Amino acid sequence: MKMKHALAITILFLIHALFLHSVSAQDYTQWKLPEGAKARLSKGAISGISFSPDGSQIAVGSATGIWLYDARTGAELALFTDYMSETGLVAFSPDGKTLVNGMYDTILIWDVLTGKLLKSIKRQRARIESLRILEDSKTLLCENYDGSVRLWDVTTGLEKKKFNPKASDGFGGVLQSAFGYEVTAAGLYLNKINDKGIYAVGYKNGKIRLKDATTGKLQKTLQGPKDRVSQLVFSPDGTLLAADAIDGPLRLWDITTGRTPKILTQDAKLWGILTFSKNGKTLACQSQSGKIELWDVATKTLRTTLGEDSRTPIHTLVFSPDAKTVVTANPSGKIRIWDTNTGAELSVFSTGHTRKFGALAFSPDSPLLASGHINAIILWDARTFTQLSNRVDTNAWINALAFSADGRTVSSVKSFRFKRRTRGPFIKEGVSSTLSLWDTRTGDKLSDVPVESYLGELPKLPGVQNSSSASTGAMGVVVFSQNGSMLATALNSDRATEDYRFTVHLWNIPHRTVNLTLKGHTDTVNALAFTTNGGTLASGSDDKTIRLWDTSTGTAILNMPSGKIHALAFSMDGKILASINSAFSIQLWDVATGSELTSIEGQNNYGNVLAFSTDSKILACGSRDGTIRLWDVATGNKLSTLKGHVDWVHALMFSPDGNTLASGSSDGAIFLWNVPY
Repeated sequence: MKMKHALAITILFLIHALFLHSVSAQDYTQWKLPEGAKARLSKGAISGISFSPDGSQIAVGSATGIWLYDARTGAELALFTDYMSETGLVAFSPDGKTLVNGMYDTILIWDVLTGKLLKSIKRQRARIESLRILEDSKTLLCENYDGSVRLWDVTTGLEKKKFNPKASDGFGGVLQSAFGYEVTAAGLYLNKINDKGIYAVGYKNGKIRLKDATTGKLQKTLQGPKDRVSQLVFSPDGTLLAADAIDGPLRLWDITTGRTPKILTQDAKLWGILTFSKNGKTLACQSQSGKIELWDVATKTLRTTLGEDSRTPIHTLVFSPDAKTVVTANPSGKIRIWDTNTGAELSVFSTGHTRKFGALAFSPDSPLLASGHINAIILWDARTFTQLSNRVDTNAWINALAFSADGRTVSSVKSFRFKRRTRGPFIKEGVSSTLSLWDTRTGDKLSDVPVESYLGELPKLPGVQNSSSASTGAMGVVVFSQNGSMLATALNSDRATEDYRFTVHLWNIPHRTVNLTLKGHTDTVNALAFTTNGGTLASGSDDKTIRLWDTSTGTAILNMPSGKIHALAFSMDGKILASINSAFSIQLWDVATGSELTSIEGQNNYGNVLAFSTDSKILACGSRDGTIRLWDVATGNKLSTLKGHVDWVHALMFSPDGNTLASGSSDGAIFLWNVPY
C-alpha cells in the first residue's frame, strides 16, 4: 500500500509540474509574481534545502519562497510563496505531502500537490536553528538559537509542547553567567511515537545536561573541557550527541554510557553545518575553511571531505533519504550533489539564486540592467528577463555601479576604507578603494584603478609609531553620478582626525584630476545624491542638516536644517530634492531656495531608499520591511504599494523609458515592476 501511495503522489506531482511548464511557456521569472510585478530576475539568496522522501525533488528556501527542483536535472518544478514571510529553513514531511518553512516569527505549512498554503503559524520572534516534521507527519519540531524548542500540530497549527532551558533574569542571570551556567545551546531527541525523549542543554562552562523530555528530570551531566557549547545535535536513534564548542574540538558523546567522548575534529566551524544522515551512519561537519567533513559514525574516522571554492563556501547541506548522497548549496546559487562514501561530485546546476545584493544600474541606451552582489556583477536583459552570459566575478562587495554614457562599459566600486599612514613626525589619513571597469559585451574586466584621497600631512599623534599604516572597515554610502563620471563617498570613521571626520570625498573619474574634500558635517553622513547632470551633490547627515555642494569647485551652496537623514534623491530635472528623515517621513525640498515644499508621507514605514521616475512625477520609496510605495509628487497621494521583497530594499531605479522600476533587496531578490500612469 505504501508503494502504491508513493507512486500516486509522484504521478500527481509530475502532472502538476508539467502543467506549470506548459502554461504559455513561462519560465521561473513569471511564476506567481506579486501584484504589480513584471518579472523576477533573481530568486534571492538560498537559506535552506530539503530532499523529498523519495529523493526525486529538492526544496530550496530563498527570499522569494520555496523553489522545488528536479534532483536529477535541476529543472524548476514549483514555487510556494506568500511574498510576506522570510522563508529560512525548509523541510518535507516524511510522507511527502507537506512542506514547512520558517525563519523568525512565522512558520508556513504547504500542501505539496496543490501548492496551497495550509497554515500560517505566528510565533515569538526568534531565529530558527532547526526545523523538521517528525515521523508521524503530524508534529512539527522547531529548535531556536536561544535554546528553546517548540512542538506544533501540523494540522491545527496549535502548539503541543515547549521546552525552555532554565534561565534567570537580573542579578540571577549575572550569577549564572559568572559561574558558567549561561545557556548557550540546546537539542531535542524524540522517538517515533513521541512519548519518550531527551532534552540536552549546553552551557558556557562546557557542561551538557541531559533531561527527560517528558518529566524534565535530570538524567546525566556530561563535562568536557570548559569551552562554551555552541551546538548540540542528536543522532537519529538518540544514542549519540555531537557537541561543538567555541574554542574546543567537535566531540561525539555516547549518552547511554556518558564515557569520555570521541574527538572527531579540532577544526569545527563555530555555528557551522552539523548534521547526521537519516540512517545515523554519517555525520557532516563544517570546518573553519568552509569545507565539509563526512565522518563514519561507527568507526569514528573521517571518510571524505567535500571541497568548494573558498570564495563561495557551502552554507547549507542535507542528506538524501537513503544517505547515499548529500546535496549542498553555496551563496552564489550553485547546488551540488555528492557521493557520501567517496566525496565524488555527481552533479551540479545553477539555479538563479544569488548572493546578497548591493547595487543596481540601468544602461542609458539599452534594456541592459546591472546588479552588484557580494562577489559578482550580473548583467540582465530587462526586456526579455534573461540573465546574460557575460557574468563577471569579483572578490569584492559591490557598493555602487554605473554605466558609461554609451553603455559599453560599467564601473563598479567596492566599499571605501579609512586609512592612516605615518612617516617620521607626520601622518596622512584618508579613504581608499578600487574602481573596476568592465566591458558589457564580453564581461571582461578592462582595468582596476585605485581610488584614494589623502588629506595632507598632519603632526604625528601621541603614541603613533614612526612608520606604520592602519585601515578600518567599510564606511557606508558610496554613489556614482548618473553617467559614471563622478564618484562620492563619506569618511565616517571614528578613528579619523576630528578636522576630517564626516567629510565627503569627490572624484572626477575619467581624468582623476578633481579630488575634492567637502567639509561641514559634524556627524555621520548617511546619504549622498547627484543631480542628473552631476553638477550638484547633496549630502544628508545625523547632524540634522542637508547640504548642497557645487561638484566643480566643492563650494557649499545651501545648508538646510532637517531631521537626521537616511536617504536622498534628486528629481530628473534637478529642481526637487527628496529626503527621508529620522521620523521616516518623506520631505520635498526646493533646490533653488532650500525651502521645504511639502511632506508627502506621514506613515511610519521605515523608508530606506528613494528614486524619482524619469518624468519626475512619481517618487518611489523602498522600506526596511521590503515594501515599496509609489507616490504622486504633485498631490502627495499614494499610488500603490508593491510587496515582493522580505528584507530591506537597498536600491530602486527607473528604466530610461520610464516604464519599469527595478528593485533590489538585501534578501538577494531583484524584481521589475510596472510603473503606474
